[in-house]
Amino acid sequence: MVIIGMGVVALLELLTAGTMSTGAGTELTTAVNLANNIHEISVYLPFNDPTNGASTSTKETGGASNYNDIWDLNGDTYSPPLDVRRQPISGYNNWAQQVTVQSVAPDNLTASRPNSVTLPTARVTVTITHNGKYVYSESWIVSAPNS
Repeated sequence: MVIIGMGVVALLELLTAGTMSTGAGTELTTAVNLANNIHEISVYLPFNDPTNGASTSTKETGGASNYNDIWDLNGDTYSPPLDVRRQPISGYNNWAQQVTVQSVAPDNLTASRPNSVTLPTARVTVTITHNGKYVYSESWIVSAPNS
């Protein structure tokens, strides 16, 4: 009886560990997809503002659906998070996408610089949180086209 009882307890612990692992994997997969949504949004935004190309701090009003350059995303937090059409995703109220856009030196992409349109490169970082807890972060480099 003792041997069978220990086997049953071990099996229950294995099932619990598997369930927890599945939950963590699902959370990470969701976070990666939410970060990719911001990446897809940024791909279709120009580097400089078409109406005021000399500024990184002019943000269009009306939210993300009206943004017309990469700098408009800087400092935003979206909760519920956005899909690739820049619309809130219903049912994800406990998730958030935090976006930072930072100028980087074109000859040293790890060196942050004060935000400036005179620097042709920037790093976009999106951090995903769930219930206020960090889950995932992703960064990529964007650059201005040659003039």
